[in-house]
Amino acid sequence: MKLKLKIKDPERKLLGNEDVMMQAASAGVKALLREHLEQKHQGTAPNRYGLPKSNYYSEAAKHVESEVNGKRVTVEVDYPGIALHYDGGTVYPKKKALAVPINPAVAGIWPSEYGREMFVVWPKGKKTGLLVGADANDEDRIGHALYLLLPKANIPEDKSVLPTDEQVLNAAEAAIWEALS
Repeated sequence: MKLKLKIKDPERKLLGNEDVMMQAASAGVKALLREHLEQKHQGTAPNRYGLPKSNYYSEAAKHVESEVNGKRVTVEVDYPGIALHYDGGTVYPKKKALAVPINPAVAGIWPSEYGREMFVVWPKGKKTGLLVGADANDEDRIGHALYLLLPKANIPEDKSVLPTDEQVLNAAEAAIWEALS
């Protein structure tokens, strides 16, 4: 998200230091974006797979940065997936399949970090499979399904990931007026 603030010459004389205004706008929009992402995280309801929330938006809020360069303010969220969630798109695996946790025991854990034996169940002709955790007490290795294996994942567009343009402009304006008062 980039915000370009233009101040006309007569207003500049009335309002004062342009650098102060740009720094204030930067801080105001940064605070808005952090608060917005924290609010998006709120709630204790499980995710769409019934698992505990991963704190994704709360973590993203920690990666909001802003910079003033002359007459330009840049505020960005440097966190993986924010643009994908905002615009939507398709995620393809780096190897054979995407592994989506479907068991609370592996919520927030990559399959490579699981630490126990797992095996793949992928019926012939099916587009999805499972990563199943081997049960150490069972000779037949029958365990619990831990991850759903997918050939791709479609992420729907969600414009609510970021504040609206109007909210951004209002935050910048309020911060400028506060700094000048």
